Amino acid sequence: MPVFAQRAEDGERLFNNQEYEKAKEVYAALLKKSPKSALYNYRYARCCYELKEPEEAIKHFGLAGERYDLKNYYLGELYFDTYQFDESAAAYKKYLAKLPQNDSRIPDLQQKISQAEMCERFLARVEDIGIVDSLIVDKNDFLSYYRFGSELGKLKQERINLHPNKQEDKIIYTTQRQDRVYFSDSIGGRMNLYTSHRLFDGWSPPVYLSKILNSDADENYPFLLQDGVTMYFSSNGKNSMGGYDIFITRYVPANDSYLTPENIGMPFNSPYNDYMMVVDEINNVGWFATDRYQPQGKVAIYIFVPNDEKTIIRSDDKDYIRKAAQLKVFREADITGNKKTGTNSHAENTAENKMEFIINNNLVYTNPSQFGSSEARKQWDELNKLMAEVQSMQKELENLRIEYTITASADKQSAIAPKIIDLEKQIRIKDELITERTLSVRNEEIKFLKNN
Repeated sequence: MPVFAQRAEDGERLFNNQEYEKAKEVYAALLKKSPKSALYNYRYARCCYELKEPEEAIKHFGLAGERYDLKNYYLGELYFDTYQFDESAAAYKKYLAKLPQNDSRIPDLQQKISQAEMCERFLARVEDIGIVDSLIVDKNDFLSYYRFGSELGKLKQERINLHPNKQEDKIIYTTQRQDRVYFSDSIGGRMNLYTSHRLFDGWSPPVYLSKILNSDADENYPFLLQDGVTMYFSSNGKNSMGGYDIFITRYVPANDSYLTPENIGMPFNSPYNDYMMVVDEINNVGWFATDRYQPQGKVAIYIFVPNDEKTIIRSDDKDYIRKAAQLKVFREADITGNKKTGTNSHAENTAENKMEFIINNNLVYTNPSQFGSSEARKQWDELNKLMAEVQSMQKELENLRIEYTITASADKQSAIAPKIIDLEKQIRIKDELITERTLSVRNEEIKFLKNN
């Protein structure tokens, strides 16, 4: 058998066995000989699709011509994942047009088209937000990284089993007056929102919050602003871009009801899971969590400065808008909301830039100059440098985890894994040191205050 024919046979065998990395190498070689081959371009593109290489996949699906209808379905997914929503809707429509009228896939495709068209509308109104910091944490403990005072109320995270293969967060929000709770819970395998009032001898029976908020999808992650009427929560229903999205609503006392929830849009929301919006209006800081581009079991928490009024990013550069929507670029800000110098990138604020150091229940320092004890100030400077080191290590760890997740090469993953484990170990050691030094700084300052 000629070498060329043998390669084609090898490529087909590897492709059919779903050995996409090896098949890709074979089809790359075949394309050098036959660059216009519809089959080789299609198979090469499919390999790139499976290996999560969207740019190469899109390019070669385009070169495959119109022979393979399924390519339009894959292009719909690829364009959607890369925030090219108009192109995604067009590709899905092209695929849909070739299906028989009674095809069972039609409702799902129609939903995907509606979702892509909705996301394109959101892409035209990406909010310009100032990011103070971001960190990657374990999903099962993410709420411990939301650092806010009791004046906002209290949040508690529990884990519940919906069925053997699915767990969900049960979030319990207690108001600052501790007289009411809003929480998520499951009935019939779906998460919905409930509320309960404090009584003299306990709590009232849980009440289904509202049909306006709850749906036949999942609703979760409630948080009430200090005005007592504005609520953030997350839903993965029909108005979501994909997974959980963050919504805002307001309670209307006159009719004991809520306004129709509004999706807060990009960059807060994405085709992934986005949730647990908390806004501290007193200190002008907010938090939200997302699993976009994160490995299984991890989430990114973004700390941001809320805008007084929604400010939309205006640019003719569509690629920049897409990156801003994905939070791959953003405006950096300190805890006051001031712009920082430099280009848009992941936040690199030091702990001193965003200082909020609790001395006791009644005293919080927001500037190093407030330390009365020279020893406490000296230790604070050392602590500040240590926290900056950890922050830098966490960002390096985040990049390694993303690289590990998106690569389909077992060899590359084997090379990256020890680096991740080593960094995680170093960060744990330094975190313990930070805890010790934080206590030492606090004790030094308290001792000074008692003696002066």
